[in-house]
Amino acid sequence: MLSLPLSELIGTIAAALLTLMVLSYLLGDNVLFRIAVHIFVGVAAGYAGASAWRGVLEPALIGPIRREGLTAVLDPLILIPMLLILMLLLKLSPATARAGGLPLAVLVGVAAAVTVGGAIAGTVLPQAWAAAESLSPTEVSPLTGETGLERTINVAIVLLGTLGTLFYFRFAARRSSVGVVGRPALGVLLAGVGQVFLALTFGAMFAGAISASIVVLAERVQFVWGVVGGLLAAGTGAG
Repeated sequence: MLSLPLSELIGTIAAALLTLMVLSYLLGDNVLFRIAVHIFVGVAAGYAGASAWRGVLEPALIGPIRREGLTAVLDPLILIPMLLILMLLLKLSPATARAGGLPLAVLVGVAAAVTVGGAIAGTVLPQAWAAAESLSPTEVSPLTGETGLERTINVAIVLLGTLGTLFYFRFAARRSSVGVVGRPALGVLLAGVGQVFLALTFGAMFAGAISASIVVLAERVQFVWGVVGGLLAAGTGAG
């Protein structure tokens, strides 16, 4: 342990102390845990601010002004973001907070568009394509070796789960000839099947999260034990 460089030694000991402070929450909410949480939040906020400065503000806003002078402010690509930033600062005061709603709306709108676009392009369409390919024996059989009845059963399960899940999130209802509003019996049945598949999926996800948490906890405990053991061995050797 003492053979490490001083900076790595201090970082290792600090990491072990923070781990113990976080694990102290097992005994209940306490000052040590709150200090660790405040440190993590502060470090995350500082890192986000530094990343925003180095990746966006300095190269795209401050850099051009420093190189070209105040004439760069006339560039719409610089002027508009600068005005939005200044308007966003108005949110700091309750008297002018209303004027800062425009840049906040732009931020929320852009974030929502990026999130929805990313979800469609990166999740919905690829998973829809993968679900369609899973129904094709020519695509799956060479990979899994499934043939005959086994493959038919697996395809039926995938198709039933996909349709059931889609029907579960379909909330449309129809009015019958006697004026009763409800969903078709087949839709209700498929929605129930989809609910079962969703419950199984969420159960598997929860089990995976618990397993990952246990692995992380075991790794942290092993790390703290190694640090304590190294310090004790170093102290015994020095004595």
